[in-house]
Formats: sequence, C-alpha cells, structure tokens
Amino acid sequence: MRKLWPLALLLAACGAQDVGAGLDPLRLTATSLPPAYLGEPYSASLAAEGGVRPYSFTLDGKLPEGLSFQGGRLFGVPKEKGSFPLLLTVEDAAKNSRAQRLTLTVSDPPPPRLALVLPPAQVEGPFLLLARVEGREAVGFQMEVRLADLEPDLAGLKALSPAHLLDYDPATRLLRLDMAFAKPVKDREAFRLLLTPQKPLVPRLSPKVVFYDKEGKPLGQPLPRSKPFSELLRLAQAWGREGKALKEDLDGDGKVGEADLRLLAQGYFPKPETPSPEAPGGGEGQASGEEQAP
Repeated sequence: MRKLWPLALLLAACGAQDVGAGLDPLRLTATSLPPAYLGEPYSASLAAEGGVRPYSFTLDGKLPEGLSFQGGRLFGVPKEKGSFPLLLTVEDAAKNSRAQRLTLTVSDPPPPRLALVLPPAQVEGPFLLLARVEGREAVGFQMEVRLADLEPDLAGLKALSPAHLLDYDPATRLLRLDMAFAKPVKDREAFRLLLTPQKPLVPRLSPKVVFYDKEGKPLGQPLPRSKPFSELLRLAQAWGREGKALKEDLDGDGKVGEADLRLLAQGYFPKPETPSPEAPGGGEGQASGEEQAP
C-alpha cells in the first residue's frame, strides 16, 4: 500500500485544480467584447459558468479613460479612442481559474440615420410609413422627400416630439418635416405617417435627411429653410415651461407650446422648387435624392 501513496498524493493535487465530481468544468462565457463608442454610455457583463460558485473576476490591462470594471461588469463612458488588449480571469470558490484574452475597441459613434419601415411587397391600399432614429444620438433632424403616386395623411401624423413642422406641396409632391427633441434620442421611433397609393406599387422612398448632434450642430449641410433649425430646437427644449419674459414664448401668453409653434411655422418653409423633368425619382412611390450621410 505504501507504493500507492505517491500516486494518491498526485491525484489529490490534481483534484485541487479541478472541479468536484459531477460538476461542469469552469469556463468563461465571454469570448469577445462589444464595441464601445467615444462619449457614449457603455456596459458589458462578463460571465462564467461551471465550477463552484461564487466567482471572482479580475481584468488586467489598461482600460480607456472613463471605463471601470467591477464584479464582472465593464461600464462607464469612454473618453479616448483606441484598441485596448485585456486579460480577463475568473476564479471560483474551489480556487479553479480560467483566463481569456479580450480586446476592447473604442471608436467614434456611427452616424445617426433615419431608418424607414415600408411594406416589402406591392400594396394597393393605405399603409403606414414608420421612421426610426438609429445609431448616434441626435436632438433633431430635417427631412424632405418627393412622393410619387403616394398621398400623405398629414392630419394623422404621429410624432415622437410635439416640436415638429410639417409641409406638403401637392404641385411638386414634396414632403418636408423638421423635428426637434427636448433631449437627445436614438433607437426610437420618430414618426409614423399614413400613405395612400394612387395605383398598385411597391413603396420605395429615399429621403434627404440632415441630423443635428447632441450640441445642436448640423451633421451636414442644412436643408433650405427660411428660419434656422435652432429656433425649433429651443422650442422643443422649453416646451411646457411657464413664466414671464421667456424667449421661446413667441405669442407672449406665458407658456411655451402649440401657439408658439404655429407662429414659428409662418414662413418657415420656403416655396419648393419645381423638379426638372429629367430629375430622378419618378418610379413607383420612389423619392428623388438620397439620404445624406454626415
């Protein structure tokens, strides 16, 4: 029996580095990190499974300024761009450990875009156009699109923000919509509008869009307007306020709201230009122009 002692001791030592009988081996479930964007809130949970709970996590390597790691969670608002190599280690209650190399990439946020949801097949009756602000945060946007063979229900527009101005010219079939938000938004539905085709068609729309970033700066050349977008943005940010001598209280009734929006709307949209016959966008339900990228 004495000759078996070295083997028994070796097996015992190996068992101290592994999990008990019937337990799954310890492993990290995180094999990569989602990308982070400069100046935008970030959160990533790094988990493990198997072994003996509870787990303890450590993360070695330089984190970008603004991010912290605690309890298996990486969070914060990154303040610098770059690629950051990291080493994640998990240890369970039985002192088993596993490690995984990860890379965190911080880059500029993607530009905002107005994503349109349209029927994918031919339609003969009314349908809803849904538009979402996606990607980067924005405090508002300007949009214009020519509607060929589509009639909009302007009175039925459902908008995320009350601070919006809508215009439609039947002669040129140009639809224009400017919308401002009280706070920056992203990944939200901006509006929905009922459209009625004048003949069976497959809806295709390519609006011109200019977004305004969190500081209210245009991400591109502003669309032609007789008044600056900043006036609409100030209304959105002051919407519902009451008091004396409010700059946004255009009608002087002591409250910022619909009445002030109606005053701003007067002369806001210039007379649209008549498109030339050879201008693009004459297809079924298709608009001229393309979405602008900042």
